[in-house]
Amino acid sequence: MEQTQKRKKKKVYTKQITALVILGLLTIFCLLNLIPNGGKDKKPKLTLKSVLDGGYMEEYGEYLTSRFLVKGAFKSLDFSVRTMFGERESEGIYRGEEQYLLEKIAAMDEQAVEENIQRIEELAGTYYNIPVYVMLVPDAANIQSQRLPAYAAGQDQSRQFKKIRDRLGTGINWVETEKALEKHDDEPLYYRTDRNWTSLGAFYGYEALASAMGLDTSSAPQLDPYVVNNDFIGPLSEKSGYGKGLEDSITIYAPKKIKDSVRLVMTNMDTKKKSATLYDSTKLEKEDKYSLFLGGDAGMIDIKTTVDTTDRLLIFKDSFANCLIPFLTPYYREIVAVDPALYGGDIQEIMQKAKFTSILFLYSGNSFVTDTHISKVLGTALSTETQSGISGAGGEENGSSDAEGGENGSSDTQDNDGGESDSDESSSGPGVYSGADEDSSDEDGYSDTDGDPADSDGEDTDSTDGEMDDETE
Repeated sequence: MEQTQKRKKKKVYTKQITALVILGLLTIFCLLNLIPNGGKDKKPKLTLKSVLDGGYMEEYGEYLTSRFLVKGAFKSLDFSVRTMFGERESEGIYRGEEQYLLEKIAAMDEQAVEENIQRIEELAGTYYNIPVYVMLVPDAANIQSQRLPAYAAGQDQSRQFKKIRDRLGTGINWVETEKALEKHDDEPLYYRTDRNWTSLGAFYGYEALASAMGLDTSSAPQLDPYVVNNDFIGPLSEKSGYGKGLEDSITIYAPKKIKDSVRLVMTNMDTKKKSATLYDSTKLEKEDKYSLFLGGDAGMIDIKTTVDTTDRLLIFKDSFANCLIPFLTPYYREIVAVDPALYGGDIQEIMQKAKFTSILFLYSGNSFVTDTHISKVLGTALSTETQSGISGAGGEENGSSDAEGGENGSSDTQDNDGGESDSDESSSGPGVYSGADEDSSDEDGYSDTDGDPADSDGEDTDSTDGEMDDETE
């Protein structure tokens, strides 16, 4: 009995000591945070203007945060307190109506934009036989500004676009995406917790692009939307501290009839892996579910199709292009997508090996006005050798009219043997995203793109296209 009482007393003493230690640590922590830091962080001045435009709460929140010794541990608490006091922005992200998280419109990096435009103009001048298109996608804070909190201050992205368009001049084709999206500004064009646009937004962008490029959409397969995920939470949620528990749906568009699916092989040139689908369903089990499209970002992706055309498209892009590219496969025999932020190769080599008939720059507005990689990557395509030796990918100077397929007698069509794939869903339809990547046997990377998939007598001369038959049939 006596031993039992001693054990109880010992437990009580232990709890009391633990409580005193914790209380002491908290007291020391609070006292340390009250120590002045030499005037480095000054308390913001309270004015009527700063209260009305929200600047006071933003500055005061930063002031309080800077005084904590352990900022990370109090980040969520800090966000909650600031929200309670009317804070509308965190880490450059607004918390808008209907719980949408919208990134601020980025300020234009004048030097970077000027260098990018200069390089694009030089590329267009060097390969003057290839039409060049620039498609800048407005960010959510522009198109859906009605969702922004009251008095939200930011850059005028429409003015930025006008300045860029005027600077590009008439030699380069501008794709008017902003007006196309404004017609649908009350629809879910953007994810609530991710900076990218949804497949619906990309579809409207594709329509604007098809019109600008003169694509014959009447012959394209009819597409239907399919929801493939319902628990997508984008990185804006964690970055801002807002939107916990908010979930988006991810939708893909696929042909209504499986027989209308475009047979293709997509090669990730970074990993040398191939797939018979543009969608990687394994990404839906991971945090970055937007990587479903094209398997995520890569330095270069090469997509070969069996479409009966000689048209080839080169795209310089950011992540906004990932969910738009699937809409373009019915119109091109080959699409090469380059992300300058990740690509470390030589663009000149690509231009020499593939006979492109169009070049597209597809970026979100925030990405383009701050990007410093475009000009660096394009510099590799503008050497003296290129300017003197190549006038266009399907160049008239070499006597080839590959875009038409007439002068050299080649129809550039591939013999499919009338066969169908074992699973039509490997190319499109609701199951389009379920294909698995296969290791590529290519050792030389991009060497398969230097010729037409078929010669004049119909025999296959492109090894990659030959592999495509094996993988899709």
